[in-house]
Amino acid sequence: MSETDTTPAPKKEAPKAAPVAVSEPVTAQTTYQVFGTTVTLTHADDAPEAARQMEMLTSDYEFFLASRVIPKAGLCVDVGAGDGWFAIAFAAAFPDWQVLCLEPDPDAAERIRANATANALSNVICVTAGFHPDMPDTDIAPPDPDGLAAWAAALADHMQPQPFQQLTALGRRLAPLPADTDQEDALRVPCLPVSALSALAPDLLKLDVVGSVTAIAERMRDCPVGFMLGQLYDYVPSTLFTPAEGAGAREYYLRYGAHALRRDYEDNFATRKARLDVVVAMYNTKDYITDCIDSVLADGNDDIRVIVVDDGSTDGCGDLVAGQYRNDARVRLVRKPNGGCASARNYGRAQSDATHIAFIDADDRVDPGLFTALLETARYTGAFVVEGEFEFLHVDADGTERRDPSYEADIYDTPGNHGLGAHDYMWISGEAIAVGQPTIWRRVHRRDFLDRKNIYFPEHVRAFDDQIFQMLVAQYCGSLAHVRGHSYHYRQHPAQDIKQGDERHFYSFNMFRTILLRSLDESWSNIDMVIQSLLNTMQWSYAGLRDDLKPIYVEAAVEFVAVLQKTYGTVIAPDRLRAVGIDGFDFLVERRAHDMQHDPVTHGMMRQEDWRWQPEMIRMMQAVSNT
Repeated sequence: MSETDTTPAPKKEAPKAAPVAVSEPVTAQTTYQVFGTTVTLTHADDAPEAARQMEMLTSDYEFFLASRVIPKAGLCVDVGAGDGWFAIAFAAAFPDWQVLCLEPDPDAAERIRANATANALSNVICVTAGFHPDMPDTDIAPPDPDGLAAWAAALADHMQPQPFQQLTALGRRLAPLPADTDQEDALRVPCLPVSALSALAPDLLKLDVVGSVTAIAERMRDCPVGFMLGQLYDYVPSTLFTPAEGAGAREYYLRYGAHALRRDYEDNFATRKARLDVVVAMYNTKDYITDCIDSVLADGNDDIRVIVVDDGSTDGCGDLVAGQYRNDARVRLVRKPNGGCASARNYGRAQSDATHIAFIDADDRVDPGLFTALLETARYTGAFVVEGEFEFLHVDADGTERRDPSYEADIYDTPGNHGLGAHDYMWISGEAIAVGQPTIWRRVHRRDFLDRKNIYFPEHVRAFDDQIFQMLVAQYCGSLAHVRGHSYHYRQHPAQDIKQGDERHFYSFNMFRTILLRSLDESWSNIDMVIQSLLNTMQWSYAGLRDDLKPIYVEAAVEFVAVLQKTYGTVIAPDRLRAVGIDGFDFLVERRAHDMQHDPVTHGMMRQEDWRWQPEMIRMMQAVSNT
């Protein structure tokens, strides 16, 4: 959309009884097209503010309304309407809607009325008033369906002057001062209690005010406001915009600096709730489970729930959870026959009705506030994935605890360069997590992202199932937000899968083969991070294996790399595939590749099985050889 025909208009005289002593600006006129209609607006001759308004109209407001199904008729309330940039265009484009403007600047309010007349709009009403967060609510009856104008006129009985200051650099917007301020130059602005808004119960609420949004959002949680859009000049906790139970569905798009707090259409499915479900896969972790659950719930965020999946435990941990949290609606216990960690995670996800989901281990715990910080960042950025930091938790036999920083402490050694209230974060690439240690347990995922990309845990894999999940997330997410200052406590103890140098390490071949087959089926343009992760995994697994398994692992790795090299040809440099830190590996791969030189080149080669890639077969062969 473009601005045209901007010409100066003569300065008009100030109103005789203006309640706000604000110097009146020179005015200008702009003709612009938005919402599929053209209007002409007289406005303050402030070029930066005009540009800001046009950017918000075309980038935010028009985009929002074009992507939603708006009823044919309804009530729109524009709080902080300014000169009517949004209200006049909306009223012209939706003539069956009533548009009520609330603007505390008397000059701007008068221009709204004049603009409505000039554009022949009979569905616009303007009240010269603002909202002050310190003003107590009063009982205001809702208007009759056909009596909005009379109701608006009667609002004068509920107004009280409140102190404000003018923000000249922010388009002359007015910001509230404390009600008991003794500042001599404070402006006395006519204000209404926020209860006036809740009495209106608008179908669409547009906000462009400073300092009172938190009070408005808190009061409007219980109101059936179907649509909300606007600009936030102060950070407001996202949960305040989520409608309370029984208030009906709500879609919103609220700009906050570089952020946009949004509620997308897929979040409004009847089966989805605007919250985070943390899935805890539990198997025989009676000694740790309550510590884990309590840490997630520690900051009292009602938007965070815990789904504990008892995967056929035999130590009584399921009964412990059932008894200890029976009166806590934030904790839900589900039971299933033993199927492994992957099946427990998938089962918990299937039980969830939340818009965001996380997976953690039952023997770990988190900083209080970790998941609140991740969920808040996810909501304000719209990111598919948000992660926190992690530390290694060591507990000595006498109960003494020690937390050691992870390897990331040297990588992310500066504060994040984006802020959301007390939270700061940075953007990192998907590749950064693909080549690192699998750490799916310190992340929050958008549920629709996982569903749309068909990312699940492989249930046929009984160990290290998080690796393929992380690799697919890394491939599809693009970038993710890395939140600083909140950590996951990754407990270290001898029973961990990663510390068992047994056949389970061979599952990695199966997982990487699944990823590579998917890359072929979907024609990924780049598999570099997959190859680097494969090389890192083979080097790490070989170093931790039992000595009797190392020769078999080398054979399995040689066959896998040779098939990979044959399948992808020149896409992968042969020398790179052989640099895995295993003595003699490059020679063995070269010899196997020579044996395969006359085999036809086909992408089907990766679909072939090799018994050395299957832990169950290795166990059987080992058992046979020992008899």
